[in-house]
Amino acid sequence: MAPGGGAAPPSAGWSSGTAVAAGVLSVAALSLVALSGYFGYSHWQAERDVRERAEILDAARQGVVNLTTMNFERADEDVQRVLDGAAGEFRVEFEARSKDLVAVMQEARVQSEGEVRQAAIESQSGDSADVIVAVAQKVSNAGGAAEEPRGQRMRVTVQLDDGRYKIVKAGFVQ
Repeated sequence: MAPGGGAAPPSAGWSSGTAVAAGVLSVAALSLVALSGYFGYSHWQAERDVRERAEILDAARQGVVNLTTMNFERADEDVQRVLDGAAGEFRVEFEARSKDLVAVMQEARVQSEGEVRQAAIESQSGDSADVIVAVAQKVSNAGGAAEEPRGQRMRVTVQLDDGRYKIVKAGFVQ
């Protein structure tokens, strides 16, 4: 009984059972928020990685097509297309040899057409990747030589340059 003879007032606070339940629910809610944030970030990162691999493969494929598809009638444009997709020492070397390449192509009336059959990332580190590309190339010239498509493998290194992947190294694989 309360002083003055009346009944005791009900407690204004939470009972210990209610406080424990509220604490458990709060921890569970925070855990769910953290878990959904983790899964959301993991999904975003996986999507970013998929996009990056696609950009790398697209750059390698297009670069190999540009390198293996040339026509003496548009040799300057074909060479410029290779240069636009190249960077670093590869670009410097290709540009230095481009006038001779154009002259030989025009003199021999060379036409070549490359078609990428498959491409795969061999290794990736930071902003560069090595890509193996299987390409079929058909070549013809003024001497009447016309080849059936010939299968070749190329290894190209692509590197991020001004927000775009470009070829910085290319060579045939034996």
